[in-house]
Amino acid sequence: MASKVSIISTWTVKARRNLIEDHHPDSKIELTPWDILELQIDYFQTGLLFLRPTFEQVRDLSKATNTSSLVDHLRVSLSRALDFFPPLCGRLDTTKEEQNGTTSFFINCNNAGVQFNHAIADGVTVGDILESDYNPDVVRDFFPLNGVQNHEATTQPCFAVQVTELEDGIFIGCSNNHVVVDGTSFWHFYSSWTEISRGFNVISKIPFLQRQFPFKIKHFSDRIAIPNERINAGHRFIPPPMLRERVFHFTKKSVAKLKAKANLEMNTTKISSLQAVLAHVWRSVIRCRRLDHNQETTFEVSIDMRERLNPPLPEGFFGNAICPATITIKTGELLEHEFGWAALQINEMIASHDHEKLKCIYESWMNDPEVVKLSNLPSNYFMLHNSPRFDFYKYDFGWGKPITHRSGVGNMLEGKITVSAGLEQGSMILEICLSSETIKALEEDRIFGEFVTTQVGVEQTVRARI
Repeated sequence: MASKVSIISTWTVKARRNLIEDHHPDSKIELTPWDILELQIDYFQTGLLFLRPTFEQVRDLSKATNTSSLVDHLRVSLSRALDFFPPLCGRLDTTKEEQNGTTSFFINCNNAGVQFNHAIADGVTVGDILESDYNPDVVRDFFPLNGVQNHEATTQPCFAVQVTELEDGIFIGCSNNHVVVDGTSFWHFYSSWTEISRGFNVISKIPFLQRQFPFKIKHFSDRIAIPNERINAGHRFIPPPMLRERVFHFTKKSVAKLKAKANLEMNTTKISSLQAVLAHVWRSVIRCRRLDHNQETTFEVSIDMRERLNPPLPEGFFGNAICPATITIKTGELLEHEFGWAALQINEMIASHDHEKLKCIYESWMNDPEVVKLSNLPSNYFMLHNSPRFDFYKYDFGWGKPITHRSGVGNMLEGKITVSAGLEQGSMILEICLSSETIKALEEDRIFGEFVTTQVGVEQTVRARI
């Protein structure tokens, strides 16, 4: 089926001035192990859906930036916001050692610019997104740079945005190079962009641009060299056929019940709301797959280490500071224990990742630098993306707050769970990528469905808020 999305215009947007010179006279930023781990995966994609602004709102915004349309206003305000975030405007650059067969990467803050698309989704409405139990296929076309891997930013932009006009809404989809930013840094930038769009001349939180890694690493000052065979430009992760992204809603009440149940079963108070929800999903999917109990399953959570380090990273640290943490157990063990046990395993795995553990992990990594490849992941692997801590409902460009979040096709694999905050404070939205067969079994699973809200109930909440 032909896409309903048409690209009307594409621009290269540059910062008006390069503030990186205040920090790095040579405009180069060296990568840390946190950054290098992400070289071989796709850009991460995240987008927000807004109602279409009124004529009066567009007129007022356009006056503030001397522009003629909403799209032009967003493009100009983006340029002004990029003044404060020069890594996003740069490109990756490399140093190759032919004799050793290695390549090292760094960010060249050369203000080569970001990609900005203006698109129109013919006949697509806000209701088509909100009222679907699935992430509609058309949403994939709301994002730029589909299929581009992070290491390809030597020739591709490090950041791209697409403003897609729906019949009654606006979708702003962003594709982000994970070598340059993690989720915390991206939403820091996004918040700053909305401030500039609303008329602020300066942002409320200035980024700390100098890359820091908490441990001294041998040869780090000379850049970390990666064997060329581990950065294979021809390698592409191809998702299995028949994968679908099902959207599940957990109300504030359901989340609270799961959290209370998990803590009660394990006689503790330390299991968080998110950990309880993830344990519920993990056990439910494994139960629906009806696997041999000797098979293993793994759950991965990317942990923000900013506040876990001693000392913590500087306020506004802009870059990557996440550590992928995993727990692997037999599927039989997961199902034979109570639900609270699974939640406690996730809790203890996350809690164990402190300053000293991170040091051990990366000292070992430096002896044999590796990058993540999705094709190397084992079966029954679950990977958490995003976080309900990112309260994107506050990100108002000047015509109203967003009404929902959706992710793109980047890094789509079976077991990918994208979580975001729901409109109701304390609620959660989960986009879960699974095979059609597993989704059908999950929808029919009574235990799982006990805590999931119907789409009708969600629509009533959304409509009440907008």
